[in-house]
Amino acid sequence: RIKDFRIRNAFPLFQREVLNVLNIDTGDAYRKQQVDAQAGRVKNLFQRQGFSRPKVRISAEQEPADGHYTVNIDIDKGAYQKIRQVRFQGNTGISTSRLKLAARTWRATLLFGTARRLVQKDMNDDIKALTSLYRNRGFADIRVEAEAIPDEATGDVDVNFTIIEGPHYTIAFQGNSALSDRSLKKEVVLLKDGNRNNFALRKSIRNLKKKYTGEGFPDAVIRERVTDGKTAGTLSRRVDFIIEEGYQYRVSDLKVTGNRTVPEPAIRENILTPDSKGIFQKSVLDEDAAAVRALYRTKGFSQVKTETRIRKTDSGDGKTRHVEIDLVITEGSRARVETVLFSGLSAVSRETALAVLTQQPNSFFNPALVETDTGALHQAVSEAGFPHVKVTAEESFTPDGTGVKIRYIIDQGRPVRVGQIFFTGNLRTRDAILADEMEISTGDPFSLSALVNSRQNILGINALDSARLRTVGLKTEEEEVDLILQVSEKKPYFIEAGTGYDTERHLYLNAGIGDRNFTGRNLDLKAGAEVSEIGYKADLSLTEPRFFSTRILSNTRAFTEEREEFNKDFGIRTYGLSQDFLRSFLDKTVVANLGFVYEFRDQYLTEFRELTDDEKEQFRTRHIGVISPGFIYRTTDSFVRPRKGIWASANIDLSKGIDTDLDDFVKLRMDARYYFPLSDPLTLAVRGRYGYIQPYGNNTQVPEDQLFFLGGTTTVRGFDENMLRFDDEGKSVGGREMILGSVEARYDLGRNLEASLFYDIGSIAQSQGRTQSESFRDSVGIGLRYQTPVGPIGFLYGWKLDPEPGESKGNFHFSMGYTF
Repeated sequence: RIKDFRIRNAFPLFQREVLNVLNIDTGDAYRKQQVDAQAGRVKNLFQRQGFSRPKVRISAEQEPADGHYTVNIDIDKGAYQKIRQVRFQGNTGISTSRLKLAARTWRATLLFGTARRLVQKDMNDDIKALTSLYRNRGFADIRVEAEAIPDEATGDVDVNFTIIEGPHYTIAFQGNSALSDRSLKKEVVLLKDGNRNNFALRKSIRNLKKKYTGEGFPDAVIRERVTDGKTAGTLSRRVDFIIEEGYQYRVSDLKVTGNRTVPEPAIRENILTPDSKGIFQKSVLDEDAAAVRALYRTKGFSQVKTETRIRKTDSGDGKTRHVEIDLVITEGSRARVETVLFSGLSAVSRETALAVLTQQPNSFFNPALVETDTGALHQAVSEAGFPHVKVTAEESFTPDGTGVKIRYIIDQGRPVRVGQIFFTGNLRTRDAILADEMEISTGDPFSLSALVNSRQNILGINALDSARLRTVGLKTEEEEVDLILQVSEKKPYFIEAGTGYDTERHLYLNAGIGDRNFTGRNLDLKAGAEVSEIGYKADLSLTEPRFFSTRILSNTRAFTEEREEFNKDFGIRTYGLSQDFLRSFLDKTVVANLGFVYEFRDQYLTEFRELTDDEKEQFRTRHIGVISPGFIYRTTDSFVRPRKGIWASANIDLSKGIDTDLDDFVKLRMDARYYFPLSDPLTLAVRGRYGYIQPYGNNTQVPEDQLFFLGGTTTVRGFDENMLRFDDEGKSVGGREMILGSVEARYDLGRNLEASLFYDIGSIAQSQGRTQSESFRDSVGIGLRYQTPVGPIGFLYGWKLDPEPGESKGNFHFSMGYTF
């Protein structure tokens, strides 16, 4: 089998782009002819990217240890056509400078190396972009042509865009009094779709007619008048839509008659036509009649009929006409289901079959539900191991039409069981790991839903990239169907590194290495470290997604950290072990967690000062055990850029000091966030956070390194880090109680830019004697974010609304990702 791919000299393309054009994958059977054929696919990819004569050599090496193959793809990209200049001709309505800004091909001339190569797709995209630009400026007949002219001597290429502008269109309306020009212009597609062969003009007239009909003017007549001319040397075309609106029809009265069984309020709930003073639309009235018939059918009236009688009268003002409507209902006879019979059923019991049906004996007969019940019965029999089942239904009425007998005729077909199950492509992952995710086993009745669920479970294995499931013998209706699950594994080993800057840590550097499939058991082994201007941290973790073959995720971690946060006169040095268990529920909407931590914590001074007797006990190594139950509730639409939904969490830390009672306390932390889209570009984000620490036993003072602090990029912006409260010496003050709230409006500016306005408020209380004020402090601010594939880069500035003497008016913040 194919074990791996090694790609050389793919730049400026990513290796993933090369892999995506192949029709083979890791785990596939090695066939030399099929592997060799991939060279043409890779060659075509580079030709589309502007390399005129690429060469691709493919070879395969068989590994002596396991007999599998590594496929080598060596790429010689060769020469490429470098864009020398981009020219525009024929443009008079829009300047050349503006056209250049819209053309990716021209922007490439400002770059270096292979970035200046001519890519046919970019040139085609430029034609679309320039066409759209012209149409937005009123040139409906615009035509853009592009030509690449090579220089044989240098190999460079000049790109010429020829612009055939056509006339400049002006749209006007005449005769409209009921509807504004602005609302009518939305129905005109001349400048959106172009006007080749006057197609858009005819479509616009249809749209305007539909608009008027929807506003109660069914007699409206719309004609066009086109006038050509010339303005300042530019061809012009004026299109006047001449409108004869006619009368507006309004409902003066709507009566419902003939209903003996269903009360009128229930009928009117299914009617959209207004009962008085509303706009009359014949199409809506027809839909209302159909809705009333559907309502009656659910009540057992299968032969119900409706008739709409309409009377029109002039209002006398010459503009409107009144419409009186009579909705006449002929109910007919009412039928109940007397008996439900099954013919040919043995796969499931009669009770099971009845349970899946919507229409039960003695219920009112609804013919629309027969098809639904047929499908439900088909699925129930199929899931019992009869995938070739066929189900039909017959209904027979009693002579008086009040009773119905429903007979389901079932051709079960041959029973099918699962034969052998084969796993292929898992060169490292053990078969037992895949088998644990299967919801069907050899000898079980064949179940399509179990197969679908099994594939979904296997796709959730972090070590795998893809999974395909094939059935052998199902189409030919064999008694046993073998299953072949072909998977493609991710590369198990990884190295990652990153660097950046934010106002919480300032400059930082982090790195990690790991194995996504440790020992082939779908275990994630990872070691990571980070160094920043406030300290360092490192950890080694092992994550097991299926703890003891359950749906519980287990994470075991050894860690160490030294942290000296800004504006605090102490640092913290910790190392320890943690064990976390997580279980998701309700389709991963709710995640419950339980954590255990054993920690060695050393609090130390970063500035010299005399310690009080109470403080001396804090500034030494402490041994702490913590149990942390909690949960997370999430319905947001995105992790990276949420625009709607809720994210909420609650955690309780039950802390116990091993050698001192300083860490005997219960810490409660709650966080809730709500995202609401006010319009397409505008999102409102709201956050609330609460924290409280309660000592227990003989403990009365909580160590300072365990307290809550506020102020900074992720809490109350406009304040420096941890400086919402500070003492007379300018040092940050923490407390046993914390309240935080934020409201932020985020507006999408386009081009991956987002502007924001925010208001933050917070309070630190029960600060154990270091400050007396526990009032709320707040700030307002603005921000600008640039959206990247992994989250936004944010520049924000907040102004304090109540600066104290000596405080700055505000603070600048820089962040990677959203602050909440």
